Amino acid sequence: MNRNIDVIISTNKNLISLKKLINQIISQKGNFLIKIIIIHQFNKKISLPNFLKKKNIIYKRKNIENLSLSKNDGINISKSTIITFLDDDVKIASNYFLKNWNFMRKNNCDILFSRINKFNTHKSFSKNMSNKDVKINYFNTSTCLSSTLWMKNNFDKNILFDKNFGLGAKFGSGEETDYIFRALYLKKKIYYSSNVGVYHPDEFFRLQNSYEIFKKFFSYGKGQGAIFKKNFKKKKIIFVYLILNSIFKSIVAFFLYSALLNFKNMINHSALLSGKIIGIIRY
Repeated sequence: MNRNIDVIISTNKNLISLKKLINQIISQKGNFLIKIIIIHQFNKKISLPNFLKKKNIIYKRKNIENLSLSKNDGINISKSTIITFLDDDVKIASNYFLKNWNFMRKNNCDILFSRINKFNTHKSFSKNMSNKDVKINYFNTSTCLSSTLWMKNNFDKNILFDKNFGLGAKFGSGEETDYIFRALYLKKKIYYSSNVGVYHPDEFFRLQNSYEIFKKFFSYGKGQGAIFKKNFKKKKIIFVYLILNSIFKSIVAFFLYSALLNFKNMINHSALLSGKIIGIIRY
């Protein structure tokens, strides 16, 4: 496995906000040949800041705000054998690339995800993220978030993201879960690594009130429900179980957090439950 890595960042933010992340990417241990592909979902032409005017950085502006289409653009531009995706609001450890590259080589992965911690803590971003390395199947995809997606670049044989899922799409989340299901149909080897190298803001970061919390997590739930509905016909028994299990977990979580008077998480799980039902109905 050669040491060429293409990093795809989709963003709709002011490009100045990427400066720290770009420096963290460039400073990675492991002597990698790194190319950074920035897909900027922005409807006005702008002048690139100087830190992005480098030979190993490709910038493309896209008028349409659709996260899956932006990721697909990055995949189509990529020429390296390994592709990884990063959110625009994360921090990465200096050995993040080296750990994941070694994991992919050791386990001969087609696709890899890894653990994410919340900023300045040892707490995982999601309760579903294990402390152990796991081979991914239909029943444990909740450990995987797109902020740490790595994949072998098979060029003309790549799986692309469904434009109906993800930020800016009809169903505003879950593009990585749909991607995983389609990869599993093709017998791709997918792993989750417990190595921590990415740090993400808390899920309630910048959410000012109950309406904003409900809106965000309703969108997440809607995507989850729609993904189950989309894939139902291919594996009926599996997806009946996944649908019922997902709805049951949301109901239990809602009542648990209600009893604990934890209002943020109560709103979170009521929104997820409502969204899942709407997603199943409307897909």
